[in-house]
Amino acid sequence: MSIELPIYKLIPELKEQLQQHHEAILEAAPGAGKTTVVPIALMDESWLKGRKIIMLEPRRLAAKTSAKRLADTLKEPLGERVGYRIRHEGKESSRTQVLVVTEGVLTRMLHDDPSLNDIALVIFDEFHERNLHSDLAFALCLQARDLYRDDNPLKLLVMSATLDTELLQSRLRCPTLTSQGRSFPIEMRYANKSLKNDDVTDEVVRLTLQAFHEESGSLLVFLPGQREIRRAATQLQQRLANETHVSILPLYGELNLKEQEAVIEPAVPPMRKIVLATAIAQTSLTIEGIRVVIDGGLSREARFDANTATTRLHTRRVTQAESIQRMGRSGRTEAGICYRWWSKEQQSRLAVEAQPQIEISDLSSLVMDLAQWGAQERLELDWITPPPKSHWQQAVDLLINLGALKKQNSLQLTSQGEQMGMLGIKPRLARILIEGTLNNSSKIASAICTILSEGDPFTQHNSNLLDRLSWLEGELNIKSKRPKQTYTKAQQQWERRSQKLNLDKLDINKNLNFYKKDPALLLTPAFTDRIAQRLNNDQDKAYYKLANGRKASLPIHDPCAQSEWIIALDVGGHKDSNEDRIFLSIPIKFEMLDALYITREHTAWSKKDGRIVSESQRWIGKVLIDSKRLPSPSTAAICDAVCQYIKEEGINVLPWDDTSLQIQARMQLAFQNGKSTPWPNCSDDSLLERLEEWLTPYLSKVTNQQSLNKLPLADILLNQLDWQQQQSLNKQVPARITVPSGSNHVIDYCELVPTMRVKLQEMFGCTSSPTVFGQSIRIELLSPGQRPLAVTQDLDFFWREAYPEVRKEMRGRYPKHPWPENPMEAQATSKTNRALRSS
Repeated sequence: MSIELPIYKLIPELKEQLQQHHEAILEAAPGAGKTTVVPIALMDESWLKGRKIIMLEPRRLAAKTSAKRLADTLKEPLGERVGYRIRHEGKESSRTQVLVVTEGVLTRMLHDDPSLNDIALVIFDEFHERNLHSDLAFALCLQARDLYRDDNPLKLLVMSATLDTELLQSRLRCPTLTSQGRSFPIEMRYANKSLKNDDVTDEVVRLTLQAFHEESGSLLVFLPGQREIRRAATQLQQRLANETHVSILPLYGELNLKEQEAVIEPAVPPMRKIVLATAIAQTSLTIEGIRVVIDGGLSREARFDANTATTRLHTRRVTQAESIQRMGRSGRTEAGICYRWWSKEQQSRLAVEAQPQIEISDLSSLVMDLAQWGAQERLELDWITPPPKSHWQQAVDLLINLGALKKQNSLQLTSQGEQMGMLGIKPRLARILIEGTLNNSSKIASAICTILSEGDPFTQHNSNLLDRLSWLEGELNIKSKRPKQTYTKAQQQWERRSQKLNLDKLDINKNLNFYKKDPALLLTPAFTDRIAQRLNNDQDKAYYKLANGRKASLPIHDPCAQSEWIIALDVGGHKDSNEDRIFLSIPIKFEMLDALYITREHTAWSKKDGRIVSESQRWIGKVLIDSKRLPSPSTAAICDAVCQYIKEEGINVLPWDDTSLQIQARMQLAFQNGKSTPWPNCSDDSLLERLEEWLTPYLSKVTNQQSLNKLPLADILLNQLDWQQQQSLNKQVPARITVPSGSNHVIDYCELVPTMRVKLQEMFGCTSSPTVFGQSIRIELLSPGQRPLAVTQDLDFFWREAYPEVRKEMRGRYPKHPWPENPMEAQATSKTNRALRSS
């Protein structure tokens, strides 16, 4: 059968590419045979020169099964020419030529030997998954080759069924070799229902039953998560209770390796399998005997929130690339069928590819790896997709808090960070292991790390970590969802890790003997941001505020919900929820937190009290423990608090009056038009932005609303100008203007156009409007009764065209006042006719 695999047609071209160049990109449809054929086909190439081929697989089970298939092809046992190396397990020898590993293993190999001198080729299989480790390993291989392999470059081969070839080609500068064929045809069947993000379990179960009765062979059903898998399994077991030759098997990441291996074993006829799987079965794994795929169309992914350092589950539609991968699971060993419950038209509207993990994951382990590597900044490596700045900074901040990085911009490890990196585990767990080792509590630290790394052993239980530790010690008998042996074996491995630590290189405060009394003390240095204080209860839940600022809840019946303070070790939720759920926690006494809280003075303007309020506050992260009033805040604190209040509420909270408003408007007009003098910008937005610059010197005694209202705002605004600028302002933007009658009149600069209101008779003989910066001011001409008669910026036009009508109407209404026929020759006056005659 292997001779018929489509990939064989591409092997000569691939060999030629790698013979002439050091990079290759291979795109082949699912089932084309790239994983099982390519490494073997390249084993005898002359450029290997006795060195190994490393092939990376994204999952442990995929690495192990791929290695087994390769060894079977050579008719050899594992560990001969083909070996594998995964976490906690491996088979290889001095004769091994092809070593199949997971990406984390390659990263460790690069740390141990950055040159990779005994390796000729690295194959990145299933690269479309854009696993966080694969992106890191790819970037490290590129840099390692540039730094250490000038004479004999490391060759790189990227393989997948669905690739962003344009992006990869730009990085590797090589063409893509494409195999269009597949081993067996696949028939598509669309149910033409509306694709949605809701629970589709019932619809998928209906399709599964239909396919089970219509088709032969085993079935692979894709569902978004464990909850849906359990629900579907229950329904199928009820509906197929009379079927004696079918087994219903779950497949998801939390199953241990042996459980996953059992699922992929072929069913012995007449038995059939219905495998209910998450996206873990999407690629890499070949489940023997699968002929039919039912695609639920949804995928659940964990997305990291850099703001709160917590991970939430998002359920989304599959992408086109993912649906192609799922479809390909059915055509591996014979002609297959794929059921999709949406329509062909909806299929074309799906997103092309999923976001790479580097954009949605916690990057703390990645940043630690780069610090060990010697990188100094985020963009130093040639990434396929650069790490997001927010996720990167959150990871750096966490590593600083864990004591792994020095408090500076570079990625410089502390002595403790070097020990943490040497362990090759998640930074939080490394800190726990270090704390336990320093305080003669390695066993309890290893037990904690076991629970946190292997997953909760209990299906339905309270959240208390202490119960899990008691179960691990044999003191508590509770049914676990995975064999206890899995956890005890893992604990032994954690204890062996702790023995690698060099205590002489560590400089951390010891709390000897405390941990035996309360294991929570081991966890506080690693989970400071997860310390949580109870806020309130309702009928069903106890609510906590975490030190990272996020709100989370425990069921009210959970024993940990009785504690005012806990450490929330496993927190998660869904993207649309305002709160998270605490899945694993441990109570902690407040007196154990003395070394963690920070005391600081907090001074702020209280809108409720209308005054400055100053407090001494104690905080753990974003959790306020308590506060007490302070009698006399510092001048700097007062100024900062008032400025913050004004910025929050707006510039209008200042005591503006007509005088200060006019000064602001005059100064702003000068800023906009006075090019020869550097005038300050006095717009509302600019005043707010420059608040500390111009207002702070006058705020030292502003402690309440009364003192705020007494601020001499007009003088404060003018004091932004020196003496010469003030003289220039009075000259170029005068507050008042003398009119022909000899009177001084105010100019209103708060209007859109500067405006002067004046009695008509006072402007007799004036033919042109006064100007400010060359612009005629607007004149509002008033009757003797101070009512507007006309508004103009062209007095000459008014006297000629409008005045005769105004005179005709007004002379009878105001006979005591002058209304001459020729206003241009009349005396400008504010007086009546009688007053003029007697003067």
